[in-house]
Amino acid sequence: MHSTNQPVLKGRLKGDQIRRLSRLIDMLYTPSEIAAEVGFTRRQVYRAYLPLGCPHERDETGHVWINGVAFREWYQSKYKKINLAPDEGYCLACKKVISLQKPKIKQVDHYKYFAATCPICGRKVSKAITNKK
Repeated sequence: MHSTNQPVLKGRLKGDQIRRLSRLIDMLYTPSEIAAEVGFTRRQVYRAYLPLGCPHERDETGHVWINGVAFREWYQSKYKKINLAPDEGYCLACKKVISLQKPKIKQVDHYKYFAATCPICGRKVSKAITNKK
């Protein structure tokens, strides 16, 4: 049985982009400006963020304006880090949190991990246990 709180994948930012969110200030940005500041495309605003409920306003001409601080707070609440249970893994093929069934413990040098098969698609899934020297 897999978890019901599947992570939101569409529009997820990478590490450097997440750090750039802190640059946003309490002012209104156009989608192009916020995209340039954080490091994604304007298209991502319209295809991912607005349909997911990004706080914005439209002026009388229909232009979209996004408050920088409100966007940052919305992003951080919408795209929370998912902590997996000890018996759960993440299948990169299915893009889902899955239950690890009959995991085997494997080790390469100091890297110890679980190896299992995805119950949905049958691909290999691994989950790190430790990476200590």
